[in-house]
Amino acid sequence: MKPRLEIRFDKDLRLAFRRRKPAYAPCDNEFLLNHARSGLLLALQALGLPRGSRVGVMALNCHTVMNAVAQAGCRPVFIDVDNNLQLDQEDLQRKSDGLRALIVTHLFGILNDIQAIQQSFPNLIIIEDCAHAFGKPIEGSFGVYSIGQGKMPSLGDGGILLVNDTNFINTAQSLYNALPEYSKWNETKLYLRLQLSSWFNSRMLYGWLSMPLKRWRKPQSGKETIVMKKRSAGVQAMLSLRKDSVKEMIERHRATAQKEIDRLNSNPLVIKTLVGENAFMLPVLCSDVTLLKTQYAQRGVETATHFANSILWAKEFGYQGDCPNTEKLLSELLVIPVY
Repeated sequence: MKPRLEIRFDKDLRLAFRRRKPAYAPCDNEFLLNHARSGLLLALQALGLPRGSRVGVMALNCHTVMNAVAQAGCRPVFIDVDNNLQLDQEDLQRKSDGLRALIVTHLFGILNDIQAIQQSFPNLIIIEDCAHAFGKPIEGSFGVYSIGQGKMPSLGDGGILLVNDTNFINTAQSLYNALPEYSKWNETKLYLRLQLSSWFNSRMLYGWLSMPLKRWRKPQSGKETIVMKKRSAGVQAMLSLRKDSVKEMIERHRATAQKEIDRLNSNPLVIKTLVGENAFMLPVLCSDVTLLKTQYAQRGVETATHFANSILWAKEFGYQGDCPNTEKLLSELLVIPVY
């Protein structure tokens, strides 16, 4: 069985992690953290917003985005998503009164038009969530990348915050300096976790062991505490090793994705196939998610109903049922892995 996430803790990465060399050197406006969610929280904290401030988030999303807003003492305002899986600017217009900031998530690497949003809403501070769009140039005040497992590059852990507005750099730097470092014990635990995860997600073990074990896991709750730390030194070394090969990886994924798109476009179940800039997974809108999922399982490929719990999570943060297109899309969305 081909897992839905690409997780490779190979020999080169293991060696870089253990030696902590070479070390990725961040720019002055770049902050390396333990998770992308920590980057979102740090960005919101740097804004210094009053408690209870309204922050827009896309309703089709990960619970970590909602948690970052809540933990910053703000209130999430859920914005609908259109059929291209981009932020619905008409819905944003309806809900823009009192918004202090907006987190724009580039879902599955499908880029939103940040300049258009800035022109229509010049007073909104924009934080770009680029967890699925590594390397995308940041046009908002902040941008956050992920290098966690299943992302691109998939390094198992870590996030990067870019501060694109000089007005917030000093505050972000002060907040970052106060964060704890990874201890030697935490580095060791992370190394072992990456090794085990790589094994359990190998095709040799996944179908008969790892996939059945996953069925025993309890559904994930939306609310959780974000524990912020500076980057792992081992992950920082792995990032230095992989950062220059990301463009090559993207080109390879695009070529593979095109073959899969051709297959999907000939499938009568498929309503629409979308592809992001990095093409490391393909979101598909289809008439029967269960049947399409079964077809891929018969080919030995695990697919995902990505963000399937978005609305359930959003309800934990005050969602009032005012994003109807997101709810419709969740009944049609299946994500195909590309690697």
